[in-house]
Amino acid sequence: MRLFVLIPCRNEARVIARKLENLRGLRFPASAAPHRVVVVDDHSSDDTRALAAAFGAELQGGVELRVIASADRPGKPGAMRAGLALLEPGFELVVLSDADVLLEPDSLQALSQAFDARVELGMACGAQVFLDPLSGAQAGAPWDRWTARWRALESRAGALYSVHGQLLAWRAALALVPPLGVAADDIALALEVRARGLRVERVPRAVFIEHKTPAGADADAQALRRARAYLQVVRAVRPRLPSALGRVQCALYRELPPMAPLLTWIACCVLALGGAALLNGWWRTLPAALIVMALLSPPGRRWLALMGIIARARRLERSGPQPEAWEMSRS
Repeated sequence: MRLFVLIPCRNEARVIARKLENLRGLRFPASAAPHRVVVVDDHSSDDTRALAAAFGAELQGGVELRVIASADRPGKPGAMRAGLALLEPGFELVVLSDADVLLEPDSLQALSQAFDARVELGMACGAQVFLDPLSGAQAGAPWDRWTARWRALESRAGALYSVHGQLLAWRAALALVPPLGVAADDIALALEVRARGLRVERVPRAVFIEHKTPAGADADAQALRRARAYLQVVRAVRPRLPSALGRVQCALYRELPPMAPLLTWIACCVLALGGAALLNGWWRTLPAALIVMALLSPPGRRWLALMGIIARARRLERSGPQPEAWEMSRS
């Protein structure tokens, strides 16, 4: 397959050279015509564009590099639109990748092989691996492992919902264009693919490596931004999926996460009051005590923190949608 690799960048001067060096060392699938890597400068105020342009017009034999400035509205969807304007007939696969993630050497070949093997596959994302930015050791919270297992189950059914926009590929013939005004462009595009009756999967061998943001202000801001983007897309995008199970899945994703904080407190009250009604004497306090102990445990505190982020994201989104233009703090 001939690949069209798209890298939107906003103030990524600290990581763009590392990203292009990583792409230079990857194994691209065989192709009669050159693959293309397009770096789109999304209204950066640093040297992102100059550093990318310093690599010249070719990353390796058979892979050309183009660096352009987005003239579209600021934000990742606008930058993607600017880059996709260079997508010409002859390219078979569009690969979207963030500037701060690194790909394993065979990731692009693994994506290409997955699309070659199944004509019904419309979109696929890579498998995420977290590294600790200080030690370099593999990292990841229990939540990351649970969501990875859930993604694997959905992928087997070809109904992956929350795709990884850090490494995402789709057939160029679909002519997908990200919608403006939606920060979670990856989920919006995945739902459009599924609305056309095609499969969306995760490819385990297409591994991308991402540094785990250390706990603190940056991690909290990142979690809040992702929560707001999620609430935004489930409200704005209502796909007409061909299968009943797919429609049920989308309804659950649309309704349950925003209601999770309220459902948590309702569940705690029901369990405490229901348990007290079944017990006598001082035993009536036992259910409430057990619930408090569970909430004060490390998993309980992480759950409450997540519920707090969702509640805050809902309040902020009511006052106005999150802008599409954002950038990560780079160390």
